[in-house]
Amino acid sequence: MSGQRSLPPLRIAPRPSHRLLAFVVLTHSAALAVLVPLPAPAPWLRLLLGALILLSLAYVVWAQVLRRAPWSVVAVDWSERGWQATFADGRTRDLRLAPSTFVGVGLVILHLRVRWFWQPSLLLSADAVPADDLRRLRVLLRLGLAGGRKDDGQAPP
Repeated sequence: MSGQRSLPPLRIAPRPSHRLLAFVVLTHSAALAVLVPLPAPAPWLRLLLGALILLSLAYVVWAQVLRRAPWSVVAVDWSERGWQATFADGRTRDLRLAPSTFVGVGLVILHLRVRWFWQPSLLLSADAVPADDLRRLRVLLRLGLAGGRKDDGQAPP
């Protein structure tokens, strides 16, 4: 009897998350609220900072929450051979999982290494991924079976 069993592959293709959207809007609103009492040497500086915060909000919603940017990760596949990501423009790439990946109960942040200068992230909240898939992903990551703990620091070719 063999002591080694192969693990079935895992595909994570998250839906847009209402929780993530609420968190992003809340944090950007808090940043805008801080601008109101902030003493600024010039009034245009406060307007510039407010515009930058609104631009940040639009970018994060577009690229991370809705995943509409061409470089946004829309799905990841894990098998015992490694990770593969599918991007919004239809490309698929082999990649590695960075050790800075965050694993929480209601949130998993996958930091992916495609090249040394390009490291996209995939934010997975509990309302965007089926519970069984998220639980299985958390177990794989916490046990180090998915390549998140041991990393040689090199990006895939």
